[in-house]
Amino acid sequence: MAGAQNELSVAERRKRREEERRRAAGAGQVAPAGSEVSVAELANNPRNARGELEGLEGLAQTYSESGVLQSLAVIPADVFKAAFPENMHEIGDARYVVIGGNRRLAAARLAGLEQLPILVNHKATTRKAILIAAATENVARQELKPFEELATIEELKAELGTYDAVAQALGKSAGWVSQRRRLHNLQPEVRNALEERAEGMTIELARDLGKIKDPEQQLTAWKKEKALAAARAAEPGSNDAAAGKPKAAKKLPKQGGNSTNSELDATTKERRDACAAAVAAFDGDASRLHIIALQLPTEPDDVVALASHWLGEAGIGASALSLPSLTGDEGHERQTRAALALSLAHCEIHLANSGPDEPAHARAYLDWLATHADYQAPDAAPSLTA
Repeated sequence: MAGAQNELSVAERRKRREEERRRAAGAGQVAPAGSEVSVAELANNPRNARGELEGLEGLAQTYSESGVLQSLAVIPADVFKAAFPENMHEIGDARYVVIGGNRRLAAARLAGLEQLPILVNHKATTRKAILIAAATENVARQELKPFEELATIEELKAELGTYDAVAQALGKSAGWVSQRRRLHNLQPEVRNALEERAEGMTIELARDLGKIKDPEQQLTAWKKEKALAAARAAEPGSNDAAAGKPKAAKKLPKQGGNSTNSELDATTKERRDACAAAVAAFDGDASRLHIIALQLPTEPDDVVALASHWLGEAGIGASALSLPSLTGDEGHERQTRAALALSLAHCEIHLANSGPDEPAHARAYLDWLATHADYQAPDAAPSLTA
């Protein structure tokens, strides 16, 4: 039987899962994990800490072309309503509540999709367990902004009693929680600078400023850092400096799998053409690239979308990234190329977010491209050997 199952095509397996789902629905049962359900049966988590769902248009475009490859983590709606009766009216007649993948659900609705893959969490049945499951999903996928992360910590603390218990529930250290709690101490001006990503402000600096309890000393320290950032931006050699303007931090265009090459600047287009060529033809060892990519914080949905774009161009197919298929059904060659595409996309999205001046990771990534993908970065810095 196992052999016969493996011989089924992806389309046939999907059709069979859909038939099983319909039979389960007809019997009033919960759909099995890994099945697909109607978008109309899914409700966003009203307690989701993520306030703004950004980049939905680009993600929706990708989903309309390739579908949703990553399953949404859900719990039965009646379980959620029992745990959070105060949010019952926001769930309505939905069958499931999404605790991991609210951005994917919103983008899928925008794309007009009718079915989505889900994984049902049957263990999260209490208020505490649901909060922990949703928080773990968001923290593990690095989906929360700094103050959303802080709000999540505080909500869990109210439920669990201590910050040590919060750290344990999230699988983090007490220091990790303590660092984020420092944001409580930020003065409004500093808080706004972090939220607006002002020149010179970073999350690391914000946490250090949060150590300064005296309001005036904290503001003085921030103004000093801001002045230093402006001075660095105005160093000789900057075009903006020559024009008498402070240099804005350069951001490379983002690509969530939907942007065309015409929308990219020449440097980014050349680099991403090299990535696409590598996905299609590279047959060497990509271990160094994987090591670089695994250390980068990125938006997972954007990474998957960009990797899907390259896999589609290479004729490999975005289905190589589909989690339900990674059980031996896909060939080793397709999985190798999917891993390569994901690592390249991690590096590209990170470079788009941080700009080319991010030293260590950017240089190591560009060095890999120069060595393995017939790419030469303009004004390349000395290569890093990793």
